Amino acid sequence: MNFRIILFIVFALSACITDTDACTIFSAKDKNGNTWAGNNEDFYFTFDSYLNIVAATDSSFGYICFTHFSPGGFVQGGSNEAGLFFDGNAVYPSKYKDWDKKQEFPYGQAQMLHFVLKTCRSVQEVFELFRKYRLQGLEAAQIHLADRNGNFGIIVADSMWITKDDHQVSTNYNLSHSDKDGIKCWRFPIAESILNNNEPGLTTFTSICDSTSRKTRYCTVYSNIHNLSTGDIWFFYGMDYKRAYHTDIKSLLKDGSRSILMSELFPEHPLVMAYKTFQSEGATECLKQLDNLKLTSREKCEIMRLMVQDRIYFNRDFTSYPILEAYLLTVKKPDEFNMILNAISLFCLGRKDEAFTSLGQFVRENPGSSAGKETLDQMSGIPVTGANARFELNGFADAKYVFIDGISISPVNNFMVKTGDRWTGSFRLPANEYHYNFLVDGKRVLDPGSTDIVRDGNIEYNRLIIEN
Repeated sequence: MNFRIILFIVFALSACITDTDACTIFSAKDKNGNTWAGNNEDFYFTFDSYLNIVAATDSSFGYICFTHFSPGGFVQGGSNEAGLFFDGNAVYPSKYKDWDKKQEFPYGQAQMLHFVLKTCRSVQEVFELFRKYRLQGLEAAQIHLADRNGNFGIIVADSMWITKDDHQVSTNYNLSHSDKDGIKCWRFPIAESILNNNEPGLTTFTSICDSTSRKTRYCTVYSNIHNLSTGDIWFFYGMDYKRAYHTDIKSLLKDGSRSILMSELFPEHPLVMAYKTFQSEGATECLKQLDNLKLTSREKCEIMRLMVQDRIYFNRDFTSYPILEAYLLTVKKPDEFNMILNAISLFCLGRKDEAFTSLGQFVRENPGSSAGKETLDQMSGIPVTGANARFELNGFADAKYVFIDGISISPVNNFMVKTGDRWTGSFRLPANEYHYNFLVDGKRVLDPGSTDIVRDGNIEYNRLIIEN
């Protein structure tokens, strides 16, 4: 597992646990002996979510897996043609039992979960693999397993076990803790109640997906339901549980290895239609299309919210700002996240007075908004409290904006401020090793002030080490 993947996992898991509302996974066996498994993939919304299909070989099973941002990203979950399923929850960190006694996976950490899907047909076989090898990042994760034979299992850093019940539900707390340290999680009792009172199957599992989907700051990007006994699979996208994409593992594998954007499976989804219009004709035409589609005001608002998360939060595409502007007009009381996003967008568009005015008013009305205050300081060129890393980029006086990619899971808060003909930024970073680039109007630029350069894949990065 390369460094950027490890760092992404650490930040992502921390974000999930802070919010305590991410990723519900469930499995059960029906009265006919069929094993079912499903999950909601909860995160900030991104159109860059991939379904990766890997064909079988003479020595490996064919399988599917899910990644964010690129086909080569960290595996979020998957299933194989032998009827094995897994997905993962973020949990509070615990000590990794027998870390020193276990071996490094010989093909690299990034390949360990792929190897599970390539070679394992049962929960017990996965256990054997994890008894021998260690997986970096498992300290803050929980792996939920199910197989065609009706075995359900959990792997965490300090233990693993087969579940004796006829179903298994996991959310964002360590199931090995007897006090269930995530008892405040609202999704767990909902899923448990539905499974206790209904026969497992597509209808029941769709109900769980819908009832536990996350519809606020974090959201359910996609959901998937598997009949592990028959190989049937149903995908749902953007929290729309009326439109299912039904397929099966054999059909997916017959055309060979490939990667598909999840959005491509749902061309008639209003969210996808709006995004395609934005790509081809821009924000104004996208908003016109939303007005012409037969949508409720709530549905239209939700589409704009999700598009803003993808285009501005992850991609820093400020040509989409009219969508954020229209979205804010529909919200009675915008939250901190969107007000900061709005201010940074205005700042990067050169509308700095508006940026300071809007965020300043929000902070005055919400004096507890420490993130809002820090963003105001950043826009003013004032280092955040406890800043331990300072970046400077000379030149590029004509650039509209500069960001630093690779120092946080929050892309938009890594903006720099232009002073004269140089760009500067000071940040508070946890102790770690960072691989970063400057993004100048969206184009990668190496830090000319650093000679410490590393390569991840085909991209060169500067390296920064922050010590305690």
